[in-house]
Amino acid sequence: MMNFIKINKVSKTEEVIEYLKNQILTRNLRPGEKLPVEEALAENMGVGRGTIREALRVLIHLGLIERNSSGTYVTESTTQAATHIEPYVYRDIIEVMEVRRVIEPALAEMATVRGDRVLIDRLGEELAEMRSKVEDPDSFLSHDHLFHDLISQAAGNYLFRNFLSSFEDLMSKNQEVVLKERFNHIMPKSLGFHERIYESINSGDKEGAFLYMKRHIDDVESEFAIIAKNEKGEG
Repeated sequence: MMNFIKINKVSKTEEVIEYLKNQILTRNLRPGEKLPVEEALAENMGVGRGTIREALRVLIHLGLIERNSSGTYVTESTTQAATHIEPYVYRDIIEVMEVRRVIEPALAEMATVRGDRVLIDRLGEELAEMRSKVEDPDSFLSHDHLFHDLISQAAGNYLFRNFLSSFEDLMSKNQEVVLKERFNHIMPKSLGFHERIYESINSGDKEGAFLYMKRHIDDVESEFAIIAKNEKGEG
């Protein structure tokens, strides 16, 4: 029996999609199992039936569930479908990359000029954690995120940091898709870029900090383009 959660008001449809997708992938909802009716799902999750209906349409499109005259069921083969990137995530990541390409190199440059010793030392600590987590994608990703957050703190621009935090979830999704899909390939490059970014900030080389952050973002974007191409069957 599923243990339902209450869904927050922000991005309700996407949260429902991610929650149900996770239930399917972890086999809490097993292949062939019938889903509760829309009304029951809506009541248990604290959202409207329209939100449930839209989420189910996306899950049907992804091949995770199927609907017939007797109800809605988890498809018999779901593991491969569950690893695909959702269409709305493609759009979001493209937009996130455009923002990151503009903002993050500038933040790295400002962090070099303005960052205090405490924050820069913490940046080095996060880099050390990344080095120690090269066999653990989830932990590596977590420290990657903290590394970038510390740079935004060290830059000392409240508006920039507040702006980035406003779409933090999308940035995390961006990193998750790229790192987890091609982790063994991208991890050495990612670690190398982070080392050069840190070395530049630590030594006061603002031009280097800007350059290596830009190269890092460009590399992440190119990796995502490869994944997107493969997902669309163009590779």
